[in-house]
Amino acid sequence: MKLIENETFLFSFYLDFAAMDQGMYPGNKRSNEDLSSGVNDNKRTRNLSSSRIEYRFLIAASDANAIFGRNGENFQSLRNKYHNLIDVSQLQTPERVLILFGDEEKAMTILADVLPMMAQNQGVRPGFVELRAMIHSSQAGAVIGKSGDRIKEFRQKYNLDTKVFPNPTPGDTTERILSLRGELPNIVECLKEVYAILDQTPIRGQIRNYDPSFYNGVDVERYGGFIENHDFQATRTRFNPNHQQNQQQIGGNYNNRGGNNHMNYPQNNGPMPTTTQVTIPHSLSACLIGPRGTRIAQIRQQSGCVIKFDDPLPSNDRIISIIGMPNNITQAQYLMQATVKQSQLWTNSTVAS
Repeated sequence: MKLIENETFLFSFYLDFAAMDQGMYPGNKRSNEDLSSGVNDNKRTRNLSSSRIEYRFLIAASDANAIFGRNGENFQSLRNKYHNLIDVSQLQTPERVLILFGDEEKAMTILADVLPMMAQNQGVRPGFVELRAMIHSSQAGAVIGKSGDRIKEFRQKYNLDTKVFPNPTPGDTTERILSLRGELPNIVECLKEVYAILDQTPIRGQIRNYDPSFYNGVDVERYGGFIENHDFQATRTRFNPNHQQNQQQIGGNYNNRGGNNHMNYPQNNGPMPTTTQVTIPHSLSACLIGPRGTRIAQIRQQSGCVIKFDDPLPSNDRIISIIGMPNNITQAQYLMQATVKQSQLWTNSTVAS
């Protein structure tokens, strides 16, 4: 954990120093946590060409693994080459967020290095790739154009399949997905024109970026997400907050209040994600979810697991599916137990033994 925390600190320090050096936000140092947080202030992300800070893309987990490469070698090489101006969320979810930092020229240079890795993983044909850029909902109309004229122009000019999905990403966000499918150079050139349009279209309203822990497999076709891989082993247990968990058995991540988004890179021979299902009374689900989903979002972030609630059963129970690595699942269960016990809604008679 110390290595990960130090890396995050150095990454944050570099971004602050580089941004000040390039005049991106002079006199106003910001940390990496500020850059990737879900809610940002309009003043920081005015999206003018002189002040753009980050470029966000939604990618499939398999594409993220291709970017990491064996033992994370590809990803580390990219970070070294581009001075850490690239990051990928590493929650165990079917989709991740790729973030490129800096000015447009640098970001497009990095993207040109990343796209061939994604193309090889997608395996449609050599040099062909799909990329899903994340744009603010208030700017989507400028990309689509009147009666869809501009999006049609992109298709014809760059020979791409282009689409702006109608719904924002899950979790009450303000991001929508622009999908581009075609030859690698054409995608980069099209994106340059898209960002030029966005630079002339000020953002309206708040900025709430997508957190992949809010993944919703039901709505992927409406917001432009990726379908979950169901090749998991599933187990089901009865939820019991009184079951004792040793915090040291859950990887020691609980004290990382910012959440453990920088998990170990995938290993070819390492453990595969599994699914554990627990059954709880419907009356306890509200305290786990929390106001506007804040508690369950925190548990997802801290544990690195996908956590989904099924609809209530006729017995008035609810099944919770926890997907992730075994240690992360154990941590998620520990956090859920602690949340229920702290709510004081739990009694030994609440759940049958």
